[in-house]
Amino acid sequence: MKKKTGFIIGIATAIIAVGAIYVGQAVHYSSAKVFFKDTEIAGVNVGGSTADQAATKLKSALKDQQLTLKDGSQTVATFKTQKVNLKVTSKAALKQLIAKQNVWSWPAHVTTATADSIELNASDANQQSVKALATTIAAKANKTRTAAKSATFTYKNGQYVVTKEQKGNQLDADKVATSITNAIEKGEKTVTVSKDYIKPAVTVNSASFKAAKAKATAITKESYVYKLSGHKITIPAETLASWLTLKNGKLTTNTSAVRGYLTKLSHKYGTINKTRTFKSTKRGTVKVNAGLYGWSIKVKSETPVLSKLVLAGKGMSRTPAIQGSGYHSNGTDIGSSYVEVDKVNQHMWVYKNGKLVVSTDVVTGLPTTAHHTPTGVWVIWSKQRNTTLRGQNDNGSNYASKVKYWMPIDDTGVGIHDSSWQPQYGGTWYKKHGSHGCVNTPPSKIKTVYENVSVGTPVIVF
Repeated sequence: MKKKTGFIIGIATAIIAVGAIYVGQAVHYSSAKVFFKDTEIAGVNVGGSTADQAATKLKSALKDQQLTLKDGSQTVATFKTQKVNLKVTSKAALKQLIAKQNVWSWPAHVTTATADSIELNASDANQQSVKALATTIAAKANKTRTAAKSATFTYKNGQYVVTKEQKGNQLDADKVATSITNAIEKGEKTVTVSKDYIKPAVTVNSASFKAAKAKATAITKESYVYKLSGHKITIPAETLASWLTLKNGKLTTNTSAVRGYLTKLSHKYGTINKTRTFKSTKRGTVKVNAGLYGWSIKVKSETPVLSKLVLAGKGMSRTPAIQGSGYHSNGTDIGSSYVEVDKVNQHMWVYKNGKLVVSTDVVTGLPTTAHHTPTGVWVIWSKQRNTTLRGQNDNGSNYASKVKYWMPIDDTGVGIHDSSWQPQYGGTWYKKHGSHGCVNTPPSKIKTVYENVSVGTPVIVF
């Protein structure tokens, strides 16, 4: 009985002793403010060290520690840990790590197979420093490395042909930064980057690629038609397909290509810059240079509209946005309402809906470079009553001429107006008594001219 009692007392004493050790060690870690035994930071054992002591150890160990980045047997780069300017060696940071230790869990720590490893990359400063180094290393290495290529598809012979993605060996800076951090935290001298490659952004098996290809196929099967000045232009499937491209895995259009197509379309059908063949009243068929009259496709605003319609994949039938004057959906240009100014015959005719409403001699500009009436197909872009025309004479003096009717036709100040100061019209009078460029019209005729033309009426001067 005594032997059993003694055994029980011995066990109790041992438990008390163990408990005393447990509590004592917990109190020790709490009061001493040291790291648990065998705690490692960056491969440096700081167990039992205070923050000050750990800082000294880490500073010494990391000061000249050299790391080598390896891709297989190839050395990518070498650097010393001090280059990443790790801030964990600060006493404040180390004190925070000690404070996070649960002093009551020290027995579990002692019995673990490996020593603790505390992450160095916890602070923003460390992340930025390591990332900056990794970015520099990757940028330099990638100059001689092969870039990964995403999967693509191209339109050939009425269908899309897929080109599979291709792997490369260019380095991903973010992945390299993680590998550097892990190596430093483990105290390793070699950083393995053979798995840190940039992957193809799009693969043939990705859902986004499959969806984009299906959408592109649907688009090229739709009908996209422009109705333009009496013409119907169907955009070929090959052209539509050439505009389509993958961006971040999504189908989009090449804006430059769409803009280029519209520009060519505008040049082909637009009239703003075209020399016209005109059947004149007295001189037969003549060629007249382009002026202000004419139209073109408003390419800048039409480009995003067309891109959006193409991506919608529902086809279209529309007239593009038009700028300028003289656009007619039936394909006519000058039409049957216009003003004709024949400088050789010094005569002007006004036609309205195909009927002659005014026929009168006029006085055009002096036959000099400075004051000639410019040839071209112009347009009446404004109509004003009772205004004063101002300008400068050859001798430098200013003039101010009051007129009752004013119809500007170009962008230099030339227009059609009454001219009470002219004693005669027609013939060769203009050669010495011509205007500063305007079409001087008899006061007895100008009212009829004004009443039979509207803004937008073409004026052919030749």
